[in-house]
Amino acid sequence: MPVTGEAGTFADVRAARRALHAKFEPSVLLYAAWGAVFALFYGSKSLPLTLVAAATLPTASVAATWWQARRMRLIYPRRIRLFSRRVFLLTSLLGLLSLVIVLAIVGVAVAASLHWWSWAAASTHCGTPMSYLLPFVVFMAPVIAAASLPWLMDPYGIDARPMRKTPDQPAVGDPVIEPRQQTMVCAMLAGVEWIDAGFLAKTMELSEDELRWQTSELVAAHYINLHEYYGRWWFGFTAFGRAAYRRHLRALQRESGEPPTEAADGSF
Repeated sequence: MPVTGEAGTFADVRAARRALHAKFEPSVLLYAAWGAVFALFYGSKSLPLTLVAAATLPTASVAATWWQARRMRLIYPRRIRLFSRRVFLLTSLLGLLSLVIVLAIVGVAVAASLHWWSWAAASTHCGTPMSYLLPFVVFMAPVIAAASLPWLMDPYGIDARPMRKTPDQPAVGDPVIEPRQQTMVCAMLAGVEWIDAGFLAKTMELSEDELRWQTSELVAAHYINLHEYYGRWWFGFTAFGRAAYRRHLRALQRESGEPPTEAADGSF
């Protein structure tokens, strides 16, 4: 993610947020692999393949949870909050829907294997193309919706939950935040309270020394704070800096012609 002396744009804000998000959330390709294994579990006639798929699904889920938990140690609080409360509720409902669908399909498969009542008829479709395609599509539809809708509804995070603590008016550009590298640093800090300096530098594809040099003006202006904790250096917005960044985003929104979002009138 190379940086220059150019002015930051909404495209830079979105790119920085996506780069941070990718460090914590499994990719759609990984979910597609899960969906393929799940389809194999449901649709295969082969008992060994079904057992392998049944063992792979929880193992992969545990491994992904462990990977995510290790990454969460590098931010505080231990989850990124890039989107508004409305988007958070929507994605939570989609996640719940996906879980219900998976449990229902697993229940049908188990009932069919045990020949319970009319569920035994479901086993006659095993091994057909539809027996693989249907669970894959049903599994992936909520996943793709949960992955894409937040970026369509709230791509810039102006009304993300941490941002709504601060006023967004008057909508004025800030000369300290305006350079591209400062804009991208602020876009990443907006979704957390604190973030490990080394991890932030790695996400921006910089060395720690380069990151400190490029954030020196933000620190000098008291927009962000840098402190040491248990041998690590951490970056975080000050209340003054978070408010300045939100007002700067509103100014970018007005200049770009983007439609105003839910709190553009200053209410929060």
